[in-house]
Amino acid sequence: MHKPKNGFKGFVENWQADLKAGFVVSLVALPISIALSLASGAPAIAGLIAAVIGGILVAHLGGSYVTITGPGNGLAVVTLAAITSLGGGDMLAGYYMALGAIVVSGILLFILGTIRLGVLADLFPTSAVQGMLAAIGIIILAKQSHVMIGTLDPESGSPIPLLIEFFSSLETLMWADTEHLRSAIVGIGSLLFLIGFSKIRVRWMHAVPAPLWVVVLAVLAQVIGTNVTGESFFGPKYLVNIPADWMSAWRLPDFSGIQSGAFWGAAVSLTFIASIESLLSIKGMDRLDPYKRKSNVNKDLRALGIATAVSGLLGGLSVVTVIARSSVNVSNGAKTRSANFFHGILILIFILFLREMLTQIPLPALAAILVYTGYKLLNPSQFSKIAQVGLEQLFLFFFTLFATLLYGLISGIVLGMAATLIVQFIITGATTEIIRYFNRPNTLLYEEEENKYILSINYFANFLNYPRLKSKLDSIPTSAVVIADFSSTSFVDATVMEHLAGYVESFEQHGGSLDLVGLDSMAPASSHPLGVQSKSTRGSNVFQKQSAATRLSNKQEKLSKFAVLEGMTYTAWPDLTWDEKVNQFDYFRHHRIDQTINLLEDRTSRLIAIEVVTHIGEFTMLDSQHMACVVLQPEGIALPKFTLDRERIFGRISSLAGIQDIELGSDQFDRRFNLKGEDEKAIKRFFNPECLSFLASHPVFHMESNGKAILIFHKERVASVAEFKLMVSFARDFYQRICAKS
Repeated sequence: MHKPKNGFKGFVENWQADLKAGFVVSLVALPISIALSLASGAPAIAGLIAAVIGGILVAHLGGSYVTITGPGNGLAVVTLAAITSLGGGDMLAGYYMALGAIVVSGILLFILGTIRLGVLADLFPTSAVQGMLAAIGIIILAKQSHVMIGTLDPESGSPIPLLIEFFSSLETLMWADTEHLRSAIVGIGSLLFLIGFSKIRVRWMHAVPAPLWVVVLAVLAQVIGTNVTGESFFGPKYLVNIPADWMSAWRLPDFSGIQSGAFWGAAVSLTFIASIESLLSIKGMDRLDPYKRKSNVNKDLRALGIATAVSGLLGGLSVVTVIARSSVNVSNGAKTRSANFFHGILILIFILFLREMLTQIPLPALAAILVYTGYKLLNPSQFSKIAQVGLEQLFLFFFTLFATLLYGLISGIVLGMAATLIVQFIITGATTEIIRYFNRPNTLLYEEEENKYILSINYFANFLNYPRLKSKLDSIPTSAVVIADFSSTSFVDATVMEHLAGYVESFEQHGGSLDLVGLDSMAPASSHPLGVQSKSTRGSNVFQKQSAATRLSNKQEKLSKFAVLEGMTYTAWPDLTWDEKVNQFDYFRHHRIDQTINLLEDRTSRLIAIEVVTHIGEFTMLDSQHMACVVLQPEGIALPKFTLDRERIFGRISSLAGIQDIELGSDQFDRRFNLKGEDEKAIKRFFNPECLSFLASHPVFHMESNGKAILIFHKERVASVAEFKLMVSFARDFYQRICAKS
């Protein structure tokens, strides 16, 4: 697939596709931007300004490719709180002071991008972030549900009391006047339309986004009703207000409260939520980008900071990257950043030339759009999916959700992070290890061969130290072969598992591979492949549901499929007798076997492939190795005892035994291999010219014969799927040559 060019050349090549996508997105963004303005307690024009400035500036300055920027759902709650608290009850004064906080927030965002702190978004546990977003959905839903049924100013301000008060607002409809009833009908009708839109079978209707249909139908109701009754059908207070001379009412933001804690609390809250919402959206869109381009998140943060500061100076809301509108952008064929630019320009055209139509939009219809948006953020269907990952993840989700509702967004996510850490202490028993090794480097990356990397992860891998792991993975070309070795890791949390799944997918899409080694021997907290993985020997707890033996890891599923293709039988967790069978070789005198897993058997050729978990010394957890080994048991063949390897591996063992190197007279073989054994004549008979030629034409495999069977392995710290395939293929070819010469 040809990737679109960047810059002006990309614009010239793709402007038609980007204009089409930008036009569709602008139709979606128009009503949502107005609705978010009103949900934020700001004038309707504020959200439109953010959409225009975001589209024009970020398209030129940003580091992503198919994202759309403008006012965000998550910031509506924070902006409303800022306007309310800074204004002390005066919403207009609070609005101008909040604009000052928005400008400062833009500067802070720019600083975050400049010092490359985009990686901070990866510090937050997945379940805590989901809980925070769900809480934002509830807050939006709690406030806008009143407006949807015509109650513009509910008494309560907090989300939980607002939800309770909603039933009182419903009761007022029984004695409400005609205007109130009309507004409630259009609000409830709009919500029902949004819910049922996907079930409408009229194809041409789906060419227009559902939110725009809501606006069009609501405006038609206002226009037709006004013509019939001779007066405004819904009444001025129920309609969007965009003054004809809105630019004449502009004034600079109010920075008078910059020395107060409330001002900086608002600025920091805006920055925090804007960065989280944007970075999560950018990461999500990178996965949806059909060309699999990788965004520069720090460059995007700087661009969003500039756009936010300019938007605040002009009277607009904060500018963030929004996933819903970005998804619409991709689904409509966007190729470059120009789609975001066109979306901003088109909204500006709507403001300049269609203002009269915008002022006919009923507020309850916009509130219905927000209620539906809030419900999608809450997304009750995700509860069961989170529970499948682990009951502890569901607990953390609801803990963060309620903490956010009770104490605010920043306090909620901080408490969610603390709760996540405590739960990890409980289910892994790794409290001491987390505390002891928290600040120590836990990743080591080296290039074993050209375009083949080994990434070793030690101690533990959770949301706190994930940025270190991420920096290593990001430094590797996605076309490379990577083995991530978790053999020396005590546990891996669900957040890291989810991120790793994304990397596995990314590497596969770009022609590379990422194999996760060392997870098979861990005990998962659930049957889900993204659940917490732990080597803890503690008993089951309230969060754990199933043992490791009840499900296969991603690697084990691949090995199972490979076994079927190769006509072999597969056993994920063989019995303890296999430890004894493997332990019969001299190599394991110095490498103690902890367990054997992932057994593949081919009874026809008397070949088995097995993963052996070993350690040296007494520090099992810190010096563990996972090896993919093959054991051949040829029948009817005189098998001498020998070791075939490189001097640096077995030199110490053989020298202690007083055994000398055996030269077979082949320069090519003798230069690459070190062969030792007691019965030199029998060994020379076994390694005939055909065997020598075969071994000389392959990578160096390490062999050891005990007179009954041959142990073969390639690398000491590799037990990836690719290594298993390589070992089985080599061993089968070698076995055929053994049988042929006999």
